[in-house]
Amino acid sequence: MTTSTPPLREAARAVVLDADDRVLLLRYDESGGFWATPGGSLEEGEDHATATFRELGEEFGIGEKAVELGAQLAERSKDHLVGGREVRQVEKYFLTRVSAADVDPARASQPDNIREHRW
Repeated sequence: MTTSTPPLREAARAVVLDADDRVLLLRYDESGGFWATPGGSLEEGEDHATATFRELGEEFGIGEKAVELGAQLAERSKDHLVGGREVRQVEKYFLTRVSAADVDPARASQPDNIREHRW
């Protein structure tokens, strides 16, 4: 029996801190619910930094000018289910700073099954 390698899915995630150095976490309503940092997969031709800005805009309506993008903090690879399909996800994590007042899920254009958020 041969095993196949799942398709590669590149993702960008934001470790979001506010002025009090609180970390923003989201609870996604997928696979029974789980907590994670904001982010998602790269679109065609997009780099990780651009995807980080886009994802924060989609999930919270935060404009690029309201986000202070810092250094890449980490990278990890994991097998992950997306829409019931297994993928090998490679995630790059970026330090970002935003004002807590700018985080408003009601402004999200693509809430991605986000159930709640907490600092």
